[in-house]
Amino acid sequence: MRPKKSPMRSLFRTGIVLAVMLCGFVSLQPLRAQAEQPCEGSTVDNQGAKTAKAARAFLAQLQAAVQANDKDKIAGMISYPLNVVHGDKRARIRDRQTFLARYDNIFDAHIRQTILKQSARCLFGNADGEMIGNGEVWFSEMGDGSVKIYTVNPSAGM
Repeated sequence: MRPKKSPMRSLFRTGIVLAVMLCGFVSLQPLRAQAEQPCEGSTVDNQGAKTAKAARAFLAQLQAAVQANDKDKIAGMISYPLNVVHGDKRARIRDRQTFLARYDNIFDAHIRQTILKQSARCLFGNADGEMIGNGEVWFSEMGDGSVKIYTVNPSAGM
């Protein structure tokens, strides 16, 4: 024979379930608020759905390569010659070998952090291409349909 359930026990269980659900809802509020925050300036969405999709996919691949410190993968994501701007000094990195030899100076800690922190939703885009951070990295679709980085500016945003 089963013992009789008390109404207090059922009420207690219901209260626990509601409290857990409320905690879950409250903990998701900062994420929801962050997702609803407006983006500053133009986004790649203004460039059309195809461009926006390609730009966001490229950003995700670049972020994964930077996270893994995959210098070879990143070197393959560059359009040579690469423009590198350090304040008022400009350099052109003519090939993959030179890029790899100078990787730590070009993709310094500031550039890597900027890439990793870039929101795909708020990725800036205009007729010049897509911009990461405050202009630290510019990339665009090339004539052959590939997407490549064409400028790195470690002094931007500083």
